[in-house]
Amino acid sequence: MSRALHLLLEQLDNKERKAAAELGAAQLQLQQLEQQQQTLNQYQRNYSEEFQSRGREGLTSHQFGHFQGFINKLEAAQEQQQGVLQQARLQLEQTRTDWMALRTRKQAIETLLARAAERKQVESNRQEQKMMDNMAIYRFYNQKKR
Repeated sequence: MSRALHLLLEQLDNKERKAAAELGAAQLQLQQLEQQQQTLNQYQRNYSEEFQSRGREGLTSHQFGHFQGFINKLEAAQEQQQGVLQQARLQLEQTRTDWMALRTRKQAIETLLARAAERKQVESNRQEQKMMDNMAIYRFYNQKKR
């Protein structure tokens, strides 16, 4: 059984490392998407400020339509990016859950192996003590016979 548990532990260790790498990649992807969202938001704010500034100076209907159309496209891009961000957050949580499950399972196997090793050591110590006791008794009787 111990050999099977060691093999299982090795497999779980490999899966856990892979899951940890996937978790790191998902975290990095989320950070990059959040940075893109911030950049898009900043660009939209800057463009809106430019629109307001030029509006005070006076805009033709064509310029107004161009600015308003572009702002609408930016807002649509922001909404789309928000959806992508939400999916990335869900993916990150699923990846984290998968990693935690593997980690918990691996720790359970490690605990089982540690307990088995401890029981084996206790039994070995008990056998050794019994052997030492028997030797002591043997010596004691041999010395009495002399």
